[in-house]
Amino acid sequence: MYEITVKCPATIEAMEFCDAFVESIAQFFSIHERESLVLSIHEAIINSIEAMKQLYGEDHNNTFSLYMRITEEELMILVIDRANGIPAHEHKKLHVNSLEDLLLAESGRGLLLIKELMDDMWFEQREDGEYAIGMKMRR
Repeated sequence: MYEITVKCPATIEAMEFCDAFVESIAQFFSIHERESLVLSIHEAIINSIEAMKQLYGEDHNNTFSLYMRITEEELMILVIDRANGIPAHEHKKLHVNSLEDLLLAESGRGLLLIKELMDDMWFEQREDGEYAIGMKMRR
């Protein structure tokens, strides 16, 4: 089992770093659904960065963490921030809308993409005031 945590500033540059990092990890571990993994993590990070900028502004020292646990059976990923989680109306969209419903919408596609591409997705409020989007992919 491997456990990896990367803490990054909430910037586009850090998102691009994480894209390349996850691509390398997926290649190293021979993940068959590499594109789905990279895209899902990318979407979770975008949501995190945008939520923190909305909540705290551009000049705040925002960070997010990317945690990955890799076993022979699965990958478990958490994108962790302090942006107070996903609003309730976004949770409802996941159960009501399909990806086709939001294809041309300004927002809301990312979570549906993650839900469609990953084997499991969840949200968790952590004891330390942080919030995480979690996802799993079987290997």
